[in-house]
Amino acid sequence: MANTPDPLANNPAIRQWAERFYAIKAWTMPDPPDAGDEELENRRKAALAELAKISIPAALSSGARRSLAGGRKALKKEILGAGGVDAFDQIDSDIQELSTQIAAQLATAAARDKAQAALAAAEAKFAAVRDTLDQGAFTYLEGLIKAAHKAMAAAVSASDFEAVEAQAKDITAKAEAANTYGLYFDNWTRSTLSLIAAMSGGAKNTAEADRGARMKTAAGHSKAGDFGAAQTALEGWKANLGDEGDMAKALSFDALLADYMANTHDRCDFILSSMVPDAKDYRNHLKNAKKKAYKEQKFTEAEALLQELINYSSPDRSALARYMRTFDASLKADKGFRDALAAADAKQKFKGTNNPAGAMADLKVWEKANRVLMRQSRSKQIVKALEKKYEALKKVLAEPELSDLTATWDAHKVLADAGNFDKDAGAPQYHVKLNALFQLMKVVDERREMAQILGQYPAASGYDFQKPVSDALAAQKYPEAVAAVPGALALLRAMPAYLDTRQAAQDLLAVLPGDADELTGPLDAAVKAAEATARGGDPAKAASDLQAVLDGADYMDLVLAMADYRAKLAKVQKEHNRTKKYLKLAPAEDALDASLKTATDRADNDKEYGDAFLLLDTHQKLLQQAKPMATARFQVQGILKALERAGTEAGKLTPFKERVAAAEEEAKKPDFPKAKTAFDGIRTDLQALCKEAAEGCEAKDGVDSNAGHSLDRHGPDVSDEDLIQRLKTGKPPNAKTEDERSYTGASSKFHSPQDWLAGRELAAQAASGKGINIDDTKMDVSGDPLDWPEENFDCTVEHGRPIDKAFVGHKKHVRLDDNGEPIPDKTYESFEEIEGLTRAYVNFIWEPAKLPAETTPFPADPTDHPEEKAQDNADYFEKYKARHNTAPSEIPGRWVMMQQYPVADGWDNETKTYTNANPGNMIP
Repeated sequence: MANTPDPLANNPAIRQWAERFYAIKAWTMPDPPDAGDEELENRRKAALAELAKISIPAALSSGARRSLAGGRKALKKEILGAGGVDAFDQIDSDIQELSTQIAAQLATAAARDKAQAALAAAEAKFAAVRDTLDQGAFTYLEGLIKAAHKAMAAAVSASDFEAVEAQAKDITAKAEAANTYGLYFDNWTRSTLSLIAAMSGGAKNTAEADRGARMKTAAGHSKAGDFGAAQTALEGWKANLGDEGDMAKALSFDALLADYMANTHDRCDFILSSMVPDAKDYRNHLKNAKKKAYKEQKFTEAEALLQELINYSSPDRSALARYMRTFDASLKADKGFRDALAAADAKQKFKGTNNPAGAMADLKVWEKANRVLMRQSRSKQIVKALEKKYEALKKVLAEPELSDLTATWDAHKVLADAGNFDKDAGAPQYHVKLNALFQLMKVVDERREMAQILGQYPAASGYDFQKPVSDALAAQKYPEAVAAVPGALALLRAMPAYLDTRQAAQDLLAVLPGDADELTGPLDAAVKAAEATARGGDPAKAASDLQAVLDGADYMDLVLAMADYRAKLAKVQKEHNRTKKYLKLAPAEDALDASLKTATDRADNDKEYGDAFLLLDTHQKLLQQAKPMATARFQVQGILKALERAGTEAGKLTPFKERVAAAEEEAKKPDFPKAKTAFDGIRTDLQALCKEAAEGCEAKDGVDSNAGHSLDRHGPDVSDEDLIQRLKTGKPPNAKTEDERSYTGASSKFHSPQDWLAGRELAAQAASGKGINIDDTKMDVSGDPLDWPEENFDCTVEHGRPIDKAFVGHKKHVRLDDNGEPIPDKTYESFEEIEGLTRAYVNFIWEPAKLPAETTPFPADPTDHPEEKAQDNADYFEKYKARHNTAPSEIPGRWVMMQQYPVADGWDNETKTYTNANPGNMIP
C-alpha cells in the first residue's frame, strides 16, 4: 500500500507528549532531591510507582511510541524535580491521562491496522482489474482510491479508521463489479467490431457511429459507477443488426474464445504437437473457428468447433501426450510397439472410446514387458529430448555435481551415439545416475534460497543445517541431497529471525547499566539458552523464547526504542546522503553532518535511543528544508551553465550570478528556507532566457537531423489534450501530417523550460565526465574502429524535485487484423494521469557532417561526388575512403540531443516516488 502519514504520531493528543519532552531542553534527568518532607517523598515515591506501571505497547506506530515515551520521560523529570506536595496533584492527573491515552491509542492502532489492510486490499484489487476497465470505470475507481487515501491521511480516531475500512471494503466490492462490466465491455468491443466488419455502405457507417456514441454514453455511466446502466447502453447497439440474435451469438463465441485462451490453449498446444495419433485432426480447429466467426459470421458453427477443441484437450489426454514423449521414434520399427500404440490410439480416440487414461495404463503395461526396448528408447530420448534440460541444468549446478553431470552425460552420449544399449556395459548403465542428477532441477530454487540466506547471514553457516545437503552432494548421493533440501531450508529460513533477535538481545546487554544485575543476568541466561536451542535444531523456538524475554516489561521499552531508532536512522541516513549529493556545499554539508551526529552520538555514545529518535525527527525536519533548497540550487547551476553554453549575453547573466552568490551565502550559514526562497526566485526569473535558449538548442539540433523534437513533444507548451491524443491515437503533438504516428505507453511533458534546459545541461556535464564534450565539432579517429571514441551518451537526470506530468496508458484499444481477428492495438482506451515526476532521460548522439560535393581522383580521375550524409562514423569512414583512397584522421560533425523526456516508468503516483531500482546511469 502507498505510504501514509503516521496518524497516531500526528494525533494532537499524542504529539503533546513529544512537545512536552522537547520543552524540557535538558536531555538528562535531575538527581533526586535530598530527603526532606516525608509527605513530599511519599507522593514522589507513589508517583514513580504509578509511572513505572505504564509501558509503551509495540502495537503502536514508532512515532507514537517515541512521542509517548518522551512524555513519560518528561513526567519522570517533573516527579524527580518537584519541590512541593502541591505539584503532585497535576502530576498524578497527567500520569492518569498518559495511561488513558495509551489505552485509547491501542484501540485506535487496531482500527488503523484494519483500515490499512482494507485499503491495501482495495489498491491490489484495483491494480488487478484496471487494465480491463474503460476510461469511465477507471476514473471512477481511481477517484474512490484517492478519496480513501485522503481520509486515511486525515484519520485520527478509531471511528475515523473504521470509516476508512468501510470505505476501502466498498471500493473492493465496486472494483469487482467494475471488473465484471469490464469483461463484458471487452467481449462487446471485440464482437461488435467483428459484426461491423461484415457490413458495408451506409449500414456500416451508421453502425460505427452508433457504436462510438454508445461507448461514450457507457463511459459516462461507468464514470459515475453505474455499471448496469453502462452495460444497458452497450447492449442497445443490437438494434443496428438485421438479426438481433447475431449479437448474442457473437458475444457467446467471443466469451468462449477468451475462456479457451486463458484456460485451455497452452494445454491444447502441447497435445497438438505430440505423438497422440488423432491430434492431427484438431490442429486447424482454432484457425477454422476464427475463420468461421470473423470471415463468415457463422458464430454458432465457430463455437461448436472451439468447444470440440476444448473437450478434446482434456487433462487426461495431456498426461497421455506427455507420457508418449518418453517413446523414441525408433520404437516404431518394432511390431509389438506398433500394435500397442494402435490399441492405445483406439482406446483414447476422442470420437470413439475417449479413454486417454486407460490408453496410458495399457502402454505402461507394454513398457514393463519390454524393458530392453525401453532402455534403448530411453537412451535416445535422453540424448535428443532431454538435451535442452541438460543444458539448462548445467547453468544452475555448482561443483562438484556439475563436473559429475558433465562426465556422466558425455559418457552416456558416446555409447548412445554408437548404438551400444547393453544394460550393463552400454548407455543404459548411466540411466539411474542421470535420473538422479536431473532430480536436482527440482530443488534449484530451494538451493538458491539457501545460498542467499547463508550469504546474507554468514553466521548461519556455523549451525551446519546445510551440512546434510552438502555431504550428500559431495558423496554423489543425489536423491539423499534432494530429500534433505526441504528440511535444511526450513531450518535456514528460521535463522534470520533468530540471529536478528539474538543481536537485539546482545545489543541490549551492551547498553544495560553495569549495576543492573537483575536485568543483565536473566537476559544473558536467556541468550545462552536460546543459543543451545538453536544449535539443537530448533532456531524458530530459540527466536520465540528469546523474543518472549525481550517482550517483558523490563526490556520492551529499550528494545523498542533501539528498533525504532535504527529503522528511522536508515530512512533518515538515505535522505541525508541524497540531499548531500545535490548540495555539494561544504559549510551546509557540515551543518547537516553535525545535526545528524548529534542524534547518532546520543545513541552510540549515551545509549539513549529514545532521545536519539526524537533528535532524528529534528534532523529530518532540517533535511526537509535543505533538500528543496539543494535541488533548486542544483537546477539553477545547470541553467546558468546552459545559458553560457548557448551564448547568452554576459550582461544578462551578471545580475543572476550576483543573486546566486547572495543565495549561496544564506545556504552556507545555513539558512535553508531563505536560500530556497532566493534560488526559487532566481529560477522563476530565468524563465524567459531559458525559453529562448531551449528553443535555440532545439532549432540548432534539428537542422538536417531527426533530433530537435523534444520540446515539440514534451515541452511545457504541449497541452494535456495533445498528450492524451498521442496515447489514444499515436499522433504526436508535433505531427507534421495527419497520418504521422509515434506510439507510446506514457505521454509526458515538462513543467517549464527551466526543467528542460537544466536537464540538458546536467546531462552534458555528466557526458564531460566521460570524456565527451558536446561542443566538439570534430572527432579524431585512427586504428581499430572498436577503439574509436563513443558516438552515444545517455543518462537519467534525477532532478530531486517535480519536473513533469504524464498520462500513462492502461487498457489498449482493440482493432481487427488482416484476417478480421480482434487484437490489441498500439493505442489506449484508458489512461491514468500522474504528476510530480522527478527524472528525465537524456540522450546525446554524434552526427558526422555531410561529405561535401567535390571532385576527386577516385575511383577514377576525375570523379564528381555529390553531397551526401553518412549514417555514422563508420559509414563516413567508408565514404571518405572511397573518395580519397585513404582513411580520414578526423571526422567533422557535432553532438545533438536526440531525446529528452520525463521518465514515468516505475512511478508511484500516491507516494510520489519511483518504486523500481535506480538506473546505473543516473545523476547526481
